[in-house]
Amino acid sequence: MSRFDAVVFDLFGTLVHEFPKADWDAWFVRSAQALGLGPAAFRREWEATSVERQTGRLGDLPANLREICRRAGARPTPEQLREAMRVREDVFARWFVPVPGALETLDWLRRARMPTALISMCAPDTPPLWRASPLASLVDVEVFSSEVGLRKPEPGIYLLACDRLGVRPERCLYVGDGSYRELSGASAVGMTAVLVLDPAVDAAALNRPEAEDWTGPRIASISEVLDLL
Repeated sequence: MSRFDAVVFDLFGTLVHEFPKADWDAWFVRSAQALGLGPAAFRREWEATSVERQTGRLGDLPANLREICRRAGARPTPEQLREAMRVREDVFARWFVPVPGALETLDWLRRARMPTALISMCAPDTPPLWRASPLASLVDVEVFSSEVGLRKPEPGIYLLACDRLGVRPERCLYVGDGSYRELSGASAVGMTAVLVLDPAVDAAALNRPEAEDWTGPRIASISEVLDLL
């Protein structure tokens, strides 16, 4: 019998691709141009509003962009906001797709009746993208920071997922790419945390906010989760 009663997954860099830094940096430039701001000013205010955005305190993403512009001393027109949203949709269309093996792994877990959960640090536009993806129907519980007002590595966000699963933390396997110190956060509440990171990929070229120097268990692909059960 498996020593786990559930598997909890991160989203970006785990089930869907993480943004390459080059694409993420280009997104800042294109977004700033769309809004009539300098790239440095846009990035400064985007990063300054990260916690508010990730906990849903600024409303939807257009509201967040309006607040960024206000703080930077600009007033975007409706068309400028629409263009900024199109720019964001472009980069998400390219990278918000399942990593190799994600669909197959989740399908196997579903057929094996192993409960699964998702915990994501995200902006308010991520939940609708997730729910429209082929991955959503294969995961039992979803916890988005922008909806629940909790962030990684706060204990509450992990415990909420466990509560919704009806599983004790020590009976959960947590799988993530290590952003936002999520692995140590999962370990702190009693989960078994595993880093998923392909050694053939240059991790330094990926946008991994607050990535931790993880020395615990690791796997090279999402499909290797099945070997741990």
